[in-house]
Amino acid sequence: MIKSHRLILAACFSCMLPFGAFSEVPIVDDSENFALLEDQQEVLEQPIARQQADFPENDEESPLAYDEPEAASNTASNRDNAALLDKIQNLQQEVQELRGQLEVQAHDLKLLQEQQLAFYKDLDSRLHNNSPVQTAKKDITIDKPEPVKKTTSINNPTPVPDRVPASVSGNAIHANPADEQISYLAAYELIKNKKYDEATNAMQTYISQYPQSGYAANAQYWLGELYMLKKDYPKAIEHFEAVLQQFPSSSKSAASLLKIGYALAASGKNNEAKQRLQQVIKNYPDTNTAQLATTKLRSLDI
Repeated sequence: MIKSHRLILAACFSCMLPFGAFSEVPIVDDSENFALLEDQQEVLEQPIARQQADFPENDEESPLAYDEPEAASNTASNRDNAALLDKIQNLQQEVQELRGQLEVQAHDLKLLQEQQLAFYKDLDSRLHNNSPVQTAKKDITIDKPEPVKKTTSINNPTPVPDRVPASVSGNAIHANPADEQISYLAAYELIKNKKYDEATNAMQTYISQYPQSGYAANAQYWLGELYMLKKDYPKAIEHFEAVLQQFPSSSKSAASLLKIGYALAASGKNNEAKQRLQQVIKNYPDTNTAQLATTKLRSLDI
């Protein structure tokens, strides 16, 4: 019995040991750790809050960025736009004038080529057919031994050779465009070299020598341009009018009419200038000259 009681007590004591072990396990309180984490979070949150305070959202700052008066900004932009528009119009006018000059020079070059070709053809025909002057001389020498000289002393054949070569040489000069071409190109070269006084004299000499030549209209036009440079507007108008009256089908007609409008406007005769410019637009529509006339009309209306 005693042994049995001991065994029972020992068994009970062994069963109670685990409960004792479990009761001695320490209880961990994480509240302090949470408190530290919260403090650290507050410390970390403070710089972020400061950064947010230092850098507010862009939506709140945008009105401050445009704090200038709206009227002042509109006025400045309008001035800039007006200045830019004036520059563009001036550039367009310069481009149109350059195009007109290119067209004129292209026409002049074509005319020179045609006349040069005609000159070479005439020269070639003379070389193949022997010169007309030589044939005339041969004909004259043939006419000398006529029996009329023996029978009658009234008809003297000696003046005949003197008159015939004179007429032949005169026709040869008029048929040969080389002199006209050389004289005109020499005068035009003076214009390109800006020797305006010499060019004026050369063009006037050319017109007096070759009033009906193929370059007469060009010479009259360039005389008008030269007098425009000298601001002698009445003489400029006189030469431009000569192109319109004497050479109405010339390529210089449109430019001459336009320059008459320019000269009248420069002389203060705006009403007459407007009439001439309107004639340019009417007579030469859809051309660069008409565009220049339109631009000039707008400037006169301002």
